[in-house]
Amino acid sequence: MSQGVGSARISSLRSSHLILSFILALAFTAILFAQPASSAQVNIAWNPVATQVAGYEVYYGPSTRNYTSSMDVGNETAATLQDLSASTYYIAITYYTDSGAQSGFSPELVIYPLTSSAGAGGTISPSGTFFRAQGASQTFTITPSAGYTTASVQVDGKPAGAVGSYTLTGISAPHTITATFAASFAGYNITATAGSNGSISSSGSITVPSGGSLTFTISPNTGYSVGSVVVDGKNAGAVTSYTFSDVKTDHTISANFAQNVYTITASAGAGGSISPSGARSVKYGASQSYTITPSIGHSVSTVLVDGKNMGPVTSYNFNSVTASHTISATFIQDTYTIASSAGIGGSISPSGTQILSYGTSKMFAITPTADHKIADVTADGVSVGAVTKYTFSDVSANHTIAASFRTVGQASQPIADAGPDQTVATGTVVTLDGSNSTDAGGLGMKSFQWTQLGGTPVTLANAGAVQTTFTAPSVQGALLFQLTAIDIDGKKSSSTCIVNAVLNDMPPEANAGSDQTVRSGYFAFVTLDGSKSSDPNGKISSYLWQQIDGPAVTLYNARSPEPCFAALQVGTGTVSLSFMLTVTNKFGLKSTDICFVNVTDLGSPPHAVVAPPEQAGVGSIVQLDGSGSMPSTGIASFRWHQQSGAPVILSDPISATPTFMAIDGGPSGNALAFRLIVKNKVGMRSRATEVVFVH
Repeated sequence: MSQGVGSARISSLRSSHLILSFILALAFTAILFAQPASSAQVNIAWNPVATQVAGYEVYYGPSTRNYTSSMDVGNETAATLQDLSASTYYIAITYYTDSGAQSGFSPELVIYPLTSSAGAGGTISPSGTFFRAQGASQTFTITPSAGYTTASVQVDGKPAGAVGSYTLTGISAPHTITATFAASFAGYNITATAGSNGSISSSGSITVPSGGSLTFTISPNTGYSVGSVVVDGKNAGAVTSYTFSDVKTDHTISANFAQNVYTITASAGAGGSISPSGARSVKYGASQSYTITPSIGHSVSTVLVDGKNMGPVTSYNFNSVTASHTISATFIQDTYTIASSAGIGGSISPSGTQILSYGTSKMFAITPTADHKIADVTADGVSVGAVTKYTFSDVSANHTIAASFRTVGQASQPIADAGPDQTVATGTVVTLDGSNSTDAGGLGMKSFQWTQLGGTPVTLANAGAVQTTFTAPSVQGALLFQLTAIDIDGKKSSSTCIVNAVLNDMPPEANAGSDQTVRSGYFAFVTLDGSKSSDPNGKISSYLWQQIDGPAVTLYNARSPEPCFAALQVGTGTVSLSFMLTVTNKFGLKSTDICFVNVTDLGSPPHAVVAPPEQAGVGSIVQLDGSGSMPSTGIASFRWHQQSGAPVILSDPISATPTFMAIDGGPSGNALAFRLIVKNKVGMRSRATEVVFVH
């Protein structure tokens, strides 16, 4: 035998174009005698090549095409490979001719070592170390001696049971097989059982040889734990494995299981409660609900679940519980606002917005200036009389308070306010609200009366109340209503509003143009300008100008966009005239706007200034602001009127800074427009509009 393949020979092999045309034998035989692996040998044979062959060479090594040994066997077609170690071998054959030409390698034959052994008390056949070809099968027979039984058979270290034979099929790697035996007369039974919701390995009755050992594994199902393991009637604890060692008698082992139980601990801080509270046991997979309830005057601040903030929720559910949890709730005391304001001629203290905790009280003092007296005080829009003090007790909601004053000796001046023009869908419920009517210098309003002046007739729910409702007709069109207010002194005032009931169309938008100032005592025509009025559906169908107050003038072309009148008609001195423009579109829907013409020879009119458009949340207190009107020392009066949107109640319509609570406008929309009219000490007027968007 030649050890190693020479480089010259390998070069010759690789350059040859001869074809090895023989087939290796599909089976080969290893030495079947028990002998050390180092001396193992293999007999191989092959079919001769159908051509003139001088001889064959056998190559073999530990990996494919890596041949570390070779053997020239002449013209024999069989060979014995000796002194093989217990590892895998790859074998290939070449042949050569008398001329020295050598073929390429044959397909490889792969052989794997198989090692079998038996302990005392029996045999395994075949035994020792031998080789088998890749893909072959090998059957081993295990035979116990008299008085013994097969205890176990292990293949590659894994138990195969106490079998009498074992077959390796499709061999593709080295293998070992060992057999052990036990005296048949010294075996003991161990009986293993498990309750529901878990298992014990090797359950049933198992025979263990005298002095042997056996380990059991106890496995609970998901959501369960080992409750107890009882060995020979004694509790061995909630163990997950148990070993019987040096067995000398029969034994029993049984396992019981319990459903996992987790603890949810609930707690609440001051100002509220959580139910259920304390520690509560919950089984695996079950659910538990909690209700968080603030005490009166408190709100939920935070709810922490396992340390994570869930927000100010009032309930929480633990679903399919698989672990212990904690839940805790904290609370905060509720706070409310009281917005106070005072008109010209006095003060209220404290003024502005006050923040109060639930259940507390707040007193307000109303003080007129030396030349004024208290005309009225309203709390949440309702008159409480000309009081000098007013207290909100046990506060549990937002409030407003407003004080108005009149000059000593001043007569009452009731002003009716029919509320904003509204646009609503046909068939909806509409509210008319005259709550912003005022009686400056008087003792308050005595009565109200609503009258429908135009449009499809509707039925008012309570025509004699300050607020009334009706259902908009099913046909599209404009409805005109008049509110007449009578104060305690018997003086009257009237105001109108328009409600447009719409299907798919929208009303026009009236624009009466800018306020104007002209010199008195001179003959000049003043032209009013409504040409910037518009209609989303197309063209304005009609215009109507009407004088509201001031010295009467004759309007020329009062049904045109731009009528005029002669300024000389008003005489000399200072007067302020107001005009209202009503525009109608082709669907009969209407809109109004006003403008002022100040006729004077005493300087400039005042300049109304309001806050820019703002956003407000539903339920919040909003303050309108006309305090920037100029000149600040020359303003004699303020008057706010809501032009559009859902009607709201102003705390004091004749204050520079009244407040109101923002509401959801519903069908009337959430854009609220408020017109401020300011008058100076000589009677000239100016206007501006503030818009609030409620969300």
